[in-house]
Amino acid sequence: MILKQQSLFEEKSYFGISATHTGGKGEVFHDWYPYLEGFSSSFVSSVFDKYLSNGKKILDPFSGIGTTPVYLTIKGVKSYYCEINPILQHLVSTKSNILKLDRISKKKIIQKINLIQSNLNQINSEQKNFQLDQSYKHLFNKSIFFEQSNYLRILKIKSFSNTIKNELVKSLFDVATYSCLLKASLLKRAGDVRFKTKKDLEKEKIPNIINLISNKLDLIKTDLEKTNKPKVTPKLICKNSKDLINIKSHKLDGVITSPPYLNGTNYFRNTKLELWYMQKINKEVSLRDFRNETITAGINDVSANIKKEIINEVKSLYEKLKKNSYDKRIPKMVSDYFYDMKIVLKGLKKQIKNNGIICIDIGDSIYNKIHVQTDEVLIKICSNLNLKLIDNIILRDRLSHSKVKLTQRLLVFKKNG
Repeated sequence: MILKQQSLFEEKSYFGISATHTGGKGEVFHDWYPYLEGFSSSFVSSVFDKYLSNGKKILDPFSGIGTTPVYLTIKGVKSYYCEINPILQHLVSTKSNILKLDRISKKKIIQKINLIQSNLNQINSEQKNFQLDQSYKHLFNKSIFFEQSNYLRILKIKSFSNTIKNELVKSLFDVATYSCLLKASLLKRAGDVRFKTKKDLEKEKIPNIINLISNKLDLIKTDLEKTNKPKVTPKLICKNSKDLINIKSHKLDGVITSPPYLNGTNYFRNTKLELWYMQKINKEVSLRDFRNETITAGINDVSANIKKEIINEVKSLYEKLKKNSYDKRIPKMVSDYFYDMKIVLKGLKKQIKNNGIICIDIGDSIYNKIHVQTDEVLIKICSNLNLKLIDNIILRDRLSHSKVKLTQRLLVFKKNG
């Protein structure tokens, strides 16, 4: 049974924006990396307090920038996470390592960052990183994503980074660098990453990436001073949330997460500059390799070579889409998404205790006027897995590209004993 829908605005007026990345601006650690698919720590706090206030061990199987595990760790809750994107893995790992430090150790790290900032002008004397240059040519061919001046700086910044001996300081410098790549490029985020228009370029001059990095390091130093050492630190339980079904149960109290939305977002392509800079894609590893592993959520994730079962819960929707879709990949994308999500949900069921709680932030979508009610399909899947729906709440209203009204929801399930 689908519970009566209500709005969280009835209880907490800030819930709408707090369930977005924008709502977290200014929070500790939040602004280290611009990740539009994230939510705020105040959202995590509200969900935790309402449904898991006695929870001691919580999992986020799609951690993104690590808001759930980092915030709950600061709160003293033992936190586990999964994350398949190497950039986001590195980001959460770096934040986790910062949380392990006492105040004296943090002061030493800040001093080392100050020294790096004072030496940033020396980057121009560095040699270009040959491997990074070659991988760019291999991966992107003739595509021009940077002005030549910033591109040369980036190649030298990579060489400079490799001279930093302290591993944690190097990680912080790398975080500062890859978080500035997009802003220093000819690209922008507008849903997915795309080229800036002529109007965009006339409106705002592309900044020198060295200046951007220095500003980001200032932010990082400020955040280091704001945190105390908690008793616990976040733990990567496995990279791919689809592997949760294959590992020993951690007997968790609950889950707070936001899976990929079924909205065509190119989650890996949107981080291609960062993956290139960190040398996580190259001649041997491509974006396609990551897309094959992740939840199928976008058109470019669909692979004709990978056959997945059309699960019962989505068969009628699949047939409807098959008759009406303008792109033959859409029915498979939708079917594969729910196939993948069912594997994840089975894994979550295995990982939590009896009467454990699973809180999922999710949105619906529309394709060729056919409404894909993601929440309803997930509710059916969970019901068949003996996960009982205990809340279905509208977090905020959204609009599709065609201006059709959609929603962002919080689904809350309980594992029956």
